[in-house]
Amino acid sequence: MINRRQFIQRGSLLTSVTALGVSPLTVSAESTSALTISDGPQLFLDDYLIERRDGLKREVQSPQRHGPPILDSKTFGTTQPYLTVLRDEQKGFRMFYNSGPSFWHAESEDGIRWTNPRVAWERRRGYGCSVVDDGGRERDPSRRFKGAHWSSTIDDRPGDDGGQWVGFSPDGFNWTLSDKSPVLRTWPEGWDKYVRHGVGDTLDVYYDPFAKCYRVAIKVNAVAEDGYAPAPKAGKTFRRLIGMSTSKDFVNWEKPWRIHVPDEKDEGLLEFYGMGGMHLRGRLHIGLVRVLRDDLPCDPGGPVDGIGYTVLATSRDGVTWHRYREPFLDRNPEPGSWDHAMAWMSHAVPVGDDVFFYYGGYARGHKIEAKTERQIGLARMKKDRYVALTPTGEQGTLLTKPFLVSGDKLTINADASRGEVRVRLLDENSNPLETLGKAEAQPITGDVLSKEVQWEKSIQALRGKVVRLEFNVQSAAFFGFELHSVRG
Repeated sequence: MINRRQFIQRGSLLTSVTALGVSPLTVSAESTSALTISDGPQLFLDDYLIERRDGLKREVQSPQRHGPPILDSKTFGTTQPYLTVLRDEQKGFRMFYNSGPSFWHAESEDGIRWTNPRVAWERRRGYGCSVVDDGGRERDPSRRFKGAHWSSTIDDRPGDDGGQWVGFSPDGFNWTLSDKSPVLRTWPEGWDKYVRHGVGDTLDVYYDPFAKCYRVAIKVNAVAEDGYAPAPKAGKTFRRLIGMSTSKDFVNWEKPWRIHVPDEKDEGLLEFYGMGGMHLRGRLHIGLVRVLRDDLPCDPGGPVDGIGYTVLATSRDGVTWHRYREPFLDRNPEPGSWDHAMAWMSHAVPVGDDVFFYYGGYARGHKIEAKTERQIGLARMKKDRYVALTPTGEQGTLLTKPFLVSGDKLTINADASRGEVRVRLLDENSNPLETLGKAEAQPITGDVLSKEVQWEKSIQALRGKVVRLEFNVQSAAFFGFELHSVRG
């Protein structure tokens, strides 16, 4: 294990790799020009902040299941995994979910125990239940809540008006359907003509405060020209993919583009059932991709009725997305459990030091007993701990790109209960920076979500200056850091 003196002497490690005879560093492809660090946590789910890393690997963390369903089909009438959970200062937690084609509503004081199921928006036909609360942003109180789902009035014949339908409500119960619906069409080029931008029956919306627009992740169809082998239950669509569109007003949406498709690294007949739970941590967009394998059985030797799980996806602009392949929430391995076949996430809500993830669970397969075997569950994890950087041996090192210091203190998120994380302050040329005293800060130990990094002087002295940070991770899991502005 590297000791303190060795860590201090590593000043030239990140500028003279070959001379020191260490293994090659993993280098990101991004530019090394100084970055402006935004408010919020800086996470390492991608390489945006990373100049180099040596001896550190990414490990997807999995949230812990709550246990039994929090909404079941018998009491709450759940029929789909799609939902939205909102926090309300007066009403606590509000969940919008599907019971048949309609939006239903339940409420909770703690986000765990739910009561009072009732219809919120009666629909004749539809799938999905995605709601945005624009309180504090929308000037027209009658349009505070914006809802989207897939619907149609004419089904599978000429004149079919299937697609994304939207509506508005002042309270989540009294809805007015937009007369522009469908705002995105399943058959934009005419009935039964499959095209890349035709929207399928799964969609999830969210608001992007940086681009000041609404975004929707939608199921889109593969077409014959893609060359995909057909999936068992996809019919003429060959494979189910994910697209995205944006809108400034929730009514006029741009032509969708694809963001997630199977590739040569994927095994079997992999498909997607949309991407839910989109949220931002700092400037990083995080999505929860619902993966489907209709070519696999729930149990070895059993009927091939399909399985499903959830993986992470990230984006820096909301336009181009990158997905992880390993499960973030896998299906429950326990035979006979209510979420043994499918575990599809739809929403993420920060609650104190945790994040609550709400998901739909299926017991035996993709299209088995929709009215009785599709329940809603909860999984939870400590905030911002989606992916850990952990040493491949006893220790590893990460060097950030140069960035402008914009805060008054620096904290890190790490589980160093069995080791430590050391932080060194460097200038933009990777030389030790002693403006705050010694370049090396006091080591961080323990399991900490927001532990302040301490130098001899306050990091306030570096406001507006360009620096790098070097993190040495020893027998620990490192998740990210954050710059905070102290407001008096």
